[in-house]
Amino acid sequence: MWNVTDWQKAVFSNESRIVLGTDDNRVRVWRHPGERYNSPHTVLRHTACTAGVLAWGAIAYDSRSTLIVMRGTLTGQRYVDDILRPYVKPFLNGLPGAIFQQDNAHPHTARVAQDFLRYFQTLPCPARFPDLSPEEHV
Repeated sequence: MWNVTDWQKAVFSNESRIVLGTDDNRVRVWRHPGERYNSPHTVLRHTACTAGVLAWGAIAYDSRSTLIVMRGTLTGQRYVDDILRPYVKPFLNGLPGAIFQQDNAHPHTARVAQDFLRYFQTLPCPARFPDLSPEEHV
């Protein structure tokens, strides 16, 4: 069981894609429990890429990182070059004993990102851990 001192060392990070339009290319279907898929109830949308940005940030007990906003796809290499090296490394180095946690998104679990983070104490994210982003629960 963690105490206050343990929680003061934890650093949580997450990112969210913000769509710059009204269509995020998702198909949403509301069904009652036990009701099967019924194609007349779906709405077809275009499948072209929708313009958007990615916002990334981290919080700790009494501090927060810089909010990073970037365009394009976040790959493992881009995560290291554009987020971990310039922002996470100094942020964690400024918090003695920091324990970094991120979710299991593909860029986070990429070998290049894991290799970079081996110099820091990390808190593993359980497999199939639900994302805490509100848009994932619409």
